[in-house]
Amino acid sequence: MTIEPDGHPDTPDLPHAHALTWGVAAMPHRGPKRELSTERIVEAAIELADADGLEAVSMGKLAARLGVAPMSLYRYVTGKDDLLLLLMFDSASEVTVPDAGSTWRERLREWAMFVRTTYDAHPWLADLPPSSIPTTPNRLAIVESGLAALEGVRMTDNGKLPTLLLLLGYIGLYTKGSGDTAVDDTVRRALPQLVTDERFPLLAPAVRAGVFETSKSEPGRGFTFGLNRLLDGIERWLERVEEDDPIAALPATIANDKQVREAAKIVDKARAELRQAEAKAADAVAKATERLRAAEAKAEAQAERDAAKAALKAAKQEAKARK
Repeated sequence: MTIEPDGHPDTPDLPHAHALTWGVAAMPHRGPKRELSTERIVEAAIELADADGLEAVSMGKLAARLGVAPMSLYRYVTGKDDLLLLLMFDSASEVTVPDAGSTWRERLREWAMFVRTTYDAHPWLADLPPSSIPTTPNRLAIVESGLAALEGVRMTDNGKLPTLLLLLGYIGLYTKGSGDTAVDDTVRRALPQLVTDERFPLLAPAVRAGVFETSKSEPGRGFTFGLNRLLDGIERWLERVEEDDPIAALPATIANDKQVREAAKIVDKARAELRQAEAKAADAVAKATERLRAAEAKAEAQAERDAAKAALKAAKQEAKARK
């Protein structure tokens, strides 16, 4: 332990960036011009990232935005990693959840939707490396509000925390996966022609139907669908009485094993051949059905013609008899 500026001997000895987030870092030596602050530097860095992404944040660009010399920034932060990995991440993660739902599901859904607003406002949050252990105040506050949403639920902390991390992971992945700014418009328009029935028999019809087109009327539909399905799973899990079956992790070497990869290729080929055979069978059934319907229609038309001839003949005979 070390004694920090607050003079308290129990203040933990933290890395500088963490100490800044927790408010226990030693302030830089005071100089003649103190126009900067850690908060202002982080705010400007967030503005840069919001406008142009994380790659736009550099000490040089940040200094230019603030109108100072780059070296002056180092009085407050030790470098770019302090900004990207901790200070920006924690500052941009501040969120307040009303906690107005009457059931755990309503509260947890509300929590997830409010957390998502931070990712909507700062999409670059999803580009930062995820961690299973939040270590900064605002990230821990997110977990705290999530636990409040689950308060009273028959679930241990060992179940609640993974549940919240699952939802946080989904929010981050959806944010990262739903961004399409890097997709070339020419390629986007060509996808219905590139994704052919021969190569992607299951996906091709969906692509032609516009599955990859963003719905302007319901922009959050995909996120809401996924969130509701996750909540369905959590709800079903809470109803179970049996313990979870343990799932052993596969060694990474198995996925890269040559024989395993070759076997997977054989399976993929067999599936493709099966789909082709099924398509041929379906086509044969369709053609046979069409021939049958044509024959039935022909027979029905012939029967109608025969009936008409018979009726005409009967009418003539009846007329002749009357004479």
